[in-house]
Amino acid sequence: FFHRFIESDNQTGGPPLETVGIIAEYNPFHKGHAYHLQKAKYLTSADYTIIVMSGPFTQRGLPAQTDKYTRTRMALENGADLVLELPVPYATGSAEAFAQGAISLFEELGCTDALFFGSESGDLNALASYARLFEEEPEDYKNLLKYYLKQGFPFPSARSKASEEYLHYTDHVCVCSRDDADCRQESELLEHPNNILGIEYCRALLSRNSKIRPVTLRRASSGYHDTSMNVEFASASAIRKAIAQEDLSESVEAQLPKASFQILKDAFKTCPPLTMDAFSAALLYRLLTLSRQELASFQDVSPDLAARMENNRFRFTCCSAFADLLKTKELTHSRITRALCHILLDLHQADLDSLKTNHWPVYLRTLGFRKSAAPLLNAIKQKSASPLLVKAADAQSVLTPVQYALFEKDVLAAHIYESARVCQYGADFIHEYTRTPVILP
Repeated sequence: FFHRFIESDNQTGGPPLETVGIIAEYNPFHKGHAYHLQKAKYLTSADYTIIVMSGPFTQRGLPAQTDKYTRTRMALENGADLVLELPVPYATGSAEAFAQGAISLFEELGCTDALFFGSESGDLNALASYARLFEEEPEDYKNLLKYYLKQGFPFPSARSKASEEYLHYTDHVCVCSRDDADCRQESELLEHPNNILGIEYCRALLSRNSKIRPVTLRRASSGYHDTSMNVEFASASAIRKAIAQEDLSESVEAQLPKASFQILKDAFKTCPPLTMDAFSAALLYRLLTLSRQELASFQDVSPDLAARMENNRFRFTCCSAFADLLKTKELTHSRITRALCHILLDLHQADLDSLKTNHWPVYLRTLGFRKSAAPLLNAIKQKSASPLLVKAADAQSVLTPVQYALFEKDVLAAHIYESARVCQYGADFIHEYTRTPVILP
């Protein structure tokens, strides 16, 4: 599969592509995103760019600093042609769910030629080898994974060590424990979040024997968790931190395209950036009214984590402090914030398992588009397995029951986000059914 589609960031061979897909959060849309989008069109010779974007909540389980329509406008102003919403069970899910949902959406469109994504590695061959390993799971690899899990390593570390052992060593499993300095090293490639997502994108394409061609570009920006603003392309984490601490300072303005900065500035006049602590009262209510067994039914909430939540809920002061309180060596901060987000949004593991069993169904929610992309919209109308949902009021009549259930979860997430905006800043509540897509020339 991958031998047919391998493409590096400096090779454009083959016939010109018509449509390239990008999976993003744009929280906010910064100069690194603009560079990535320009490279996507250039390296794939694409005429149109389709963005699959998270809605009000992101993959780490945190609320986006500004709403999805504002972020859609930023993307369109900087060259995107069509922005679609990634359903919230996927948008706030693990790397696997995030990737599978997004790739399923591109497949549903029926006219996506390439998937373009950034990675710290920039080596598609390396990413593809891990994708194939995780998808096929040969018996020796599974035994290695079980071995490291029994040693007490959390799953990400156990998977990293097992894959490194399987791919790069010929000797048998080494005798080691989590405290042994001589234990097998983890793969450096799997230490970076964009590499992990890239592997899951490739894995999702592989599982479908997809015709969509994966194309990766080595990240030219600082690291995902780097907080420095004095670089050419600061990370989104650094920019969000600067916005939260300093509002829209000169350092933030320097990192955003002119159009993005003005859009964000206008949006913050009525609603400054939201943080997870804006949802503290709503989350505490959920924690106080749900039993341990009920808590354990949500996405990413294990029985042990549910017990920790129940035992510590009377120490709750705010969402961020509670997440810090729950963190352990085995549980990453991102895993905990995702779990808390799923409780807040009423997203259950059984529902996600059902979506996985049914091959990750999606629907096509249009957040915005360019009028100049009319040929793309016509192609989607002809080739797509589902209609583009432009008006929320049409959802029940055009979507299947499974799709409509996803749509209802997205509406609930949007309304919970709106409720925090209203309670924190006194803004008027905007019902999701009154929203219309962002349309540019």
